[in-house]
Amino acid sequence: MKQLTLAIALLASIGLAQAASHEHMMDNNMSGHDMPSHDTQDMHATMHQGTGVVKAMKHSKVQIAHDPIPSLSWPSMTMWFAVKDMPHDIKAGDKVHFEMMQGDKKKWVIEKIEKQ
Repeated sequence: MKQLTLAIALLASIGLAQAASHEHMMDNNMSGHDMPSHDTQDMHATMHQGTGVVKAMKHSKVQIAHDPIPSLSWPSMTMWFAVKDMPHDIKAGDKVHFEMMQGDKKKWVIEKIEKQ
């Protein structure tokens, strides 16, 4: 009986840890993120669109709290992206639309970003 209780407690804590891991901010390589079963090579060569709010900027990177990105089966989350050409008029707090694709070293790069 005691072993059954411990097993249930262990499974419950694993489930809570997995749920919490989806809530934390992820880095922009999305390593460990489950991708859909279709051909991931095509997904990475494709331009994906997203919308969100700029949270921070540093050099040629931007942190965006983005809405779900259906073409990648990504939920809403906050993450850092490299930006190919950072516009000068974008600042923290701006709502943006962006287009991105996976570049070198599997890093997601925003090819185009503009205020909404």
